Amino acid sequence: MKKARNKIEEKLKQCDGVIEIGDARAPYSSFPDYLDKITEGKTKVYVFSKADLADPVAFAKQKQMLLEKGIQPFCLDLRDKNQAKPLLQYLSTVKSSKDNRYIKLGFPLPAKHFIVLGIPNVGKSTFINSLAGKKKAAVENRPGKTRDEPLIKVADKVYIFDAPGILEPNYEDKEVAVKLALLGSIRIDILPTIPLTDYLLDLLRNKYPELLKEKYHIDLSLSDEEFYTQIAINRKMIITGSKPDSDRARMTFLTEFRNGLIGRISLDD
Repeated sequence: MKKARNKIEEKLKQCDGVIEIGDARAPYSSFPDYLDKITEGKTKVYVFSKADLADPVAFAKQKQMLLEKGIQPFCLDLRDKNQAKPLLQYLSTVKSSKDNRYIKLGFPLPAKHFIVLGIPNVGKSTFINSLAGKKKAAVENRPGKTRDEPLIKVADKVYIFDAPGILEPNYEDKEVAVKLALLGSIRIDILPTIPLTDYLLDLLRNKYPELLKEKYHIDLSLSDEEFYTQIAINRKMIITGSKPDSDRARMTFLTEFRNGLIGRISLDD
């Protein structure tokens, strides 16, 4: 992460603005706080991915809080290229410190350069491909895929640097780290599966019990292990000796959450 941060700080010297992408299911947890320090003084654009997977009521409240802080959020389905048009128009209007000098000299305004920042697996490459209208950035559903920072033309006089996903060097709030692991931004092998899936189950029991009942048809008063065992039985996930495979059930539960198959859910309050 230190190497990635150094690369980003170097690229920022060439940029007129920053596009920060966060996950709409965790709009606070998915924006690393220290990005504010290294991007200070740059024009910022906030884009939320996966808004179609977020709790619409919770996300509407979170968007309103951002608007009250003077932040205009863009909420895009990154797979829909048509949704990128308003953002491209906005990027084309961003002013830089060099513009006045060019205007005084009667020269055409220079091209604008932005860098796309965000946590791993938040959809940066999909976002850039959506802006460019064609496949420009490598896309893969695992953290740490983007390694290089190519300069990509996405519109007339608008260029974007793709950057590696970055995380906080150390999350003092461990709950934030758990949420990022649930979203797939922290590798699953770093945090144990059992406490991770138990946290998710507890959160859904408290905030979205009706979604759980509708999806799994399981008594929510069961213990965590009993809940996953019942999923395994219902899905016929069996290991040697006719024993229900609760570990596989846990991973299935996590995958179904990430893919929005349980329902529209927000992790942040």
